[in-house]
Amino acid sequence: MPIKRMTIDEKLKNLGVRVFENKMLIQKVGEEEVNVDEKDFLDICEKTWGHGMPSTENLERFNKLIVETAETIAEPKITKILNLLSQYKKVDIDAVVMYDIPKTAKGKILYAANGSGVDLVRIGAEDTKKMAKRTTFAYGAYYEITSFLADPKQGFKDAVTLLANAKIEKFFELMFACMKESIKNAEIPTNNTKEGSGLKLADFQKVENTMIRLGGGRPLFVADTALINHFADQIPTTQASLLTDEVKDMLREDLVPSKISKSIAMTFPNPWIDDKNSKVKFSVKQGFMFPSNAKGKPFGITEYGNRREYSKVDTETERVELTVKFDADVTLLNGRYLGVIEDDSITL
Repeated sequence: MPIKRMTIDEKLKNLGVRVFENKMLIQKVGEEEVNVDEKDFLDICEKTWGHGMPSTENLERFNKLIVETAETIAEPKITKILNLLSQYKKVDIDAVVMYDIPKTAKGKILYAANGSGVDLVRIGAEDTKKMAKRTTFAYGAYYEITSFLADPKQGFKDAVTLLANAKIEKFFELMFACMKESIKNAEIPTNNTKEGSGLKLADFQKVENTMIRLGGGRPLFVADTALINHFADQIPTTQASLLTDEVKDMLREDLVPSKISKSIAMTFPNPWIDDKNSKVKFSVKQGFMFPSNAKGKPFGITEYGNRREYSKVDTETERVELTVKFDADVTLLNGRYLGVIEDDSITL
């Protein structure tokens, strides 16, 4: 059997992941132990930024190292999240994908993210399938050249983290756009929603019970850490250990689920977007709840083919701006399987 050789992209990705995770390869050369990964990584940095403005080839290679590593770091988180919330598939660029539509008694409107807004797609009550529609989306991040010159490994880790989080945030942004349009058009039943100020655990459980009747099992509650903590703090002392400070940190950093009442609670990434740490990207007041069974997943999400990366150097600020484009479909299939909890008292 012929030996499969790794491509340049695979070698770069593997090197980047080892540097990011501090698991670099050490080899013994004579009597001396040599960190070969660190040597290779610093060599790439030197060729890229060590002699003024880099060549196009070296810059593309360096940026590919960042993008490949970020994609690898983000993929397990994205797959876990999207499998919980949707009929999720990752397919070839030309694949035809059909979603199962949750059964309803009358015609419905589906909500498909299009990059600049949401398309409304009307279907009949007899329809049981919906074909995914491929759309190009983009996310991005930037890194500062001076940060790599000062501390190449830390600068690399920071750039990878920003780009990996940007992809996760993009999927939430697309899902939230679909959900908000559905709410605006009153597609979500009254029993699925609870709005107010200073909501109690009993208010949370009202929506929770609706989701349990829809799907059985434990519902999934997705919200900002502030809203999750608001309800978690009301958990009886016998359950207090379910959301320790350590777990809260894990929720923020790794999106690890915890438990509130009968529901699994999971935060979404919601970073500061201003220098004063006073504004975040998504509302902290609003959370969403979903049934746990496969047939009740409200979204259909498909990723198509491979991504494309582009970069631009801003010589004024000495920043490199990275843009990653990818093809996907994000469609809200049925608002009946979506719960909304909104508490106006929640603040940052």
